[in-house]
Amino acid sequence: MPVEVIFFNVGQGDCTFLWFYEVQGGSGGGAVSPLANRQGVGAALIDCGSLLATPHHSTVGQPGTDDQRMVGHIRQVIADRLGRNAGAAKDRLDYLFLSHPDTDHHNKLGALLCNSAGTLDFGIQEVWHTGKPQDYYGRQTQGFIYDLLAKGRWGNLTNGTHAVAKAPWRVPLHSAALPVPIAPGATGMPELSLISSSLYAEPGGKKAVSKVRGKRSSTWKNAASLVFLLTGEPAPGTGLRQKVLLMADAEEGVEDFLMGSDLVNRKYQRESNLWLKAGHHGSMWATSDEWVAYTTPDALLISSGRASFGGTGMPAESHLNDIRKVLAPHGIPQPAIAPQQQHAYASFQKGNQPPFVVQNTSEGICTTLVESPVGGRGWLGVDWHLIIDDPQPGAYHLEYN
Repeated sequence: MPVEVIFFNVGQGDCTFLWFYEVQGGSGGGAVSPLANRQGVGAALIDCGSLLATPHHSTVGQPGTDDQRMVGHIRQVIADRLGRNAGAAKDRLDYLFLSHPDTDHHNKLGALLCNSAGTLDFGIQEVWHTGKPQDYYGRQTQGFIYDLLAKGRWGNLTNGTHAVAKAPWRVPLHSAALPVPIAPGATGMPELSLISSSLYAEPGGKKAVSKVRGKRSSTWKNAASLVFLLTGEPAPGTGLRQKVLLMADAEEGVEDFLMGSDLVNRKYQRESNLWLKAGHHGSMWATSDEWVAYTTPDALLISSGRASFGGTGMPAESHLNDIRKVLAPHGIPQPAIAPQQQHAYASFQKGNQPPFVVQNTSEGICTTLVESPVGGRGWLGVDWHLIIDDPQPGAYHLEYN
């Protein structure tokens, strides 16, 4: 069964959508199936938040603020996919995952999932989160996240047609309990597994930090990120499977844990193509040389904005150059990218004005920030669509639009 993974442009934030579907009426001559021929069977949303919005390039000239245009575009795409779901799955998310309690990962969920009356426009079967509910809403006693996670309030979100089916639950897992199968490899289904969660969070009831090899301590929030592995179907003949690693804001400490726990099964290394959603927006403190060498990704998918943190932005061109050097000896072919192989990417270059620079590449460096202001128009972004196992297991389609 194919899966479409959409890495949405949200500026300085994160939003990833997984859509599982079956092909109806043929795939169209060996190419990826037309959208009209796809019938959805399930979907999951990982986060939706932004601290500094970047509207999608397709919304130029449309009314509204950058934030409104950005969220409106994401809502339109998700509504289209969920509307193509079959049966009881129509207009429904099977899973809403809140990767960790950083604002730029969850503060747009209300605008995305609810109508003007504050009730759900989409059904939600299950909600998983790491950290305690109050870590998300603090002292707030109103709003979507409060109604979703506060004790006894999740049932209030229903509009009569759409509701949260099950009470949201925390994922307080540690290494002994991982990985956790979510879509556990039923016949014809890809596998989705939770592979890291709450790794350093609250041992002995106290919030902790993760030390990054003598460099700095990452917050417990980042270290506790829900990290997922999506594994495709075996390809005919070889039996090799594609993999997608979705790292949220996990940094080097989590990467070290994943490598150390994978010495036997090698679940996090490539078989066929491997696609890496870079941790923490391409931060210098994530996607270490060791992790890149271990996973050898075909492409890095980076949710990137133009916010500067103490004079540093993400991803830094110097960090991308380090990644290039690590990958070079492995001789991995450049991925096929549509609609044009050469595409724009943005990176932080210290000393430049402005510090974020847009360049062109044919490599698998795929940022959601792709266009700097020109002719009075502001910064713009694109979504990256990765489709695996369409038209057959082992095939992929990587596109920006």
